[in-house]
Amino acid sequence: MSSTKQNYGQYLKPMEKISFGVTRYLNSSPAARRLLTLLCAEIGRRWIELCISRTVRDHGFENFEKIDPNRGLLLVANHRSFYDQFAIAARLYKIFGRHHNIYFPIRANFFYDSPLGLLVNLLMAFFVMYPPIVRDTRRRQWNEYATDIMVTLLKHPDNMVGFHPEGTRNQGSDPYALLAAKPGCGELIYRANPNVLPVFLQGFPNSVVDLFKSNHDRSQNWQPLVHMVMGEPMDLSAQLKLERSRKTYLKISRKVMARIGELAEQECDIRHRLENRPA
Repeated sequence: MSSTKQNYGQYLKPMEKISFGVTRYLNSSPAARRLLTLLCAEIGRRWIELCISRTVRDHGFENFEKIDPNRGLLLVANHRSFYDQFAIAARLYKIFGRHHNIYFPIRANFFYDSPLGLLVNLLMAFFVMYPPIVRDTRRRQWNEYATDIMVTLLKHPDNMVGFHPEGTRNQGSDPYALLAAKPGCGELIYRANPNVLPVFLQGFPNSVVDLFKSNHDRSQNWQPLVHMVMGEPMDLSAQLKLERSRKTYLKISRKVMARIGELAEQECDIRHRLENRPA
């Protein structure tokens, strides 16, 4: 991948080059990264909590304290909305304080190919939406470079990467019918050997305005819309001994998705108990 690292610009459109150059510089500078993490932990998470504090419940988040502090953290979750990873990260910052630098790989369209997207990444996310992922198969080599970036990040114990093993947003009508795992998650785990912390969540409305209204609508008596269920760090040591291959990556990703599926069952039970308890 050295040639890709040296010539990454050939895989990006002009605006994408500018956006990536800015975000890469700020995320590579130790001083800038410390400032961005401080802003995320002290300001960004408060913005998010304004929208979720009363209608989102966390379960099992004490499992976060079980991770190995000497390894990076890969936070793996199912993907139902654009708020999934941000809600989890905000709640972690609220409970545990400023613990990791966070990074969320994001699709390049809008967030990297337009000035407005770059501005949103700055003002709303403090540049945690990094690195960009492209959907154009003709630019597949760019995503190999983005994977290298994530592997490097995950090898540092101060970093956390939020990732969706499904690879895309699940827009099906049944939130418990998870999409098939993609090998990208397994590749990150195999190459970086990070802590792997699984989460299942569902129930967010499509609009952030609706999310804010629900959180502050007293007529609803602040009933939970979303339950975020976190499992214990996964032991994938057996899979890491297998031969490096796409087949191994896929096997790891499927094991991760199976664990998220188990958390989905727990979430369903939690939701059922709370919705049917006596008033």
